[in-house]
Amino acid sequence: MSDLKTFLEIQVITSDARFFEGTLQGYDKSTNIILGNCIERILYSEEENEDNQVIPLGVYIMRGGEIVCIGEVDEDKYKSIDWMMIKAEPLKGTKNPL
Repeated sequence: MSDLKTFLEIQVITSDARFFEGTLQGYDKSTNIILGNCIERILYSEEENEDNQVIPLGVYIMRGGEIVCIGEVDEDKYKSIDWMMIKAEPLKGTKNPL
């Protein structure tokens, strides 16, 4: 594991359409990851008329097979976002039905 890739702030979308943020603390060749200071963000649409949620999770381990997308957080842009004001349509899951 390269020390250059650890301790990055990242965002993760999973195959069941969940959205996580945290500090990348470790990973392996199967894309299993360990996130520190992890939170889950739940964003609601205008129609749902609910407040967005932030759920603190602490240290969180994610299986690579459940991860759809990992992106590095741009700290400058991130600071300008008011996450409680953003409204979004729910993501659809990517799991294939059996």
